[in-house]
Amino acid sequence: MSMTDRLIDATARRPSGWLARKTYGGPLGAPKGHEAVFDGVLVAAGSLEGARCLEVGCGGGRLLERALSDGVAGAAGLDHSPDMLALSRERNREAVERGALELKLGDATQLPWADSSFTVVLSANTFFFFTQPEMVLVELSRVLSPGGRLVIGTVPGPLPAPSLRNWWVWVWVWGSRMHTYDDETMCSMLDAASFSEIEVTRPSRAVEPLQLVRATRA
Repeated sequence: MSMTDRLIDATARRPSGWLARKTYGGPLGAPKGHEAVFDGVLVAAGSLEGARCLEVGCGGGRLLERALSDGVAGAAGLDHSPDMLALSRERNREAVERGALELKLGDATQLPWADSSFTVVLSANTFFFFTQPEMVLVELSRVLSPGGRLVIGTVPGPLPAPSLRNWWVWVWVWGSRMHTYDDETMCSMLDAASFSEIEVTRPSRAVEPLQLVRATRA
């Protein structure tokens, strides 16, 4: 593994170690700027009252914390970083202890839940790291009940060329390893994974762009 890949894993793709704990374990529970993405994802998801909600790539647990405060009937989180799961558990300790939140270590291409386990699935700042997005979408469809909602907040493709204006491409060394898709390609992948009522938008943002995906399990 190259030095670049080790850096990307430690800081973003599979956060671990003291830097990850500092970045995801602080008051914000995520890197600066993630909260705005969480805002967009939750608005697109609509009411979570009574929902059975899964977050794929739950990181430090901040989005799960917000979902739990919105009245979900139950929540679950998946991540492939043990350090991130530990931070999620610490941030949402009360929910874990009363059985309202289940956290599991695993791979998004093989979700450790039964068919139709959830009514809402969320993914924020994670989809661009999936190397097999079609397989991930099939799994998200599988664990959603018919009529269930999927919301993804990711970076749109193609990435712009690095420039002074697009400074975030430089700052994100991980941009070289990101998997991004134009809106048409994203819609095609969702359609192939048995989703309907597909909406892909790009809300205006002051800094890096956002691709917001909303779809329904057919």
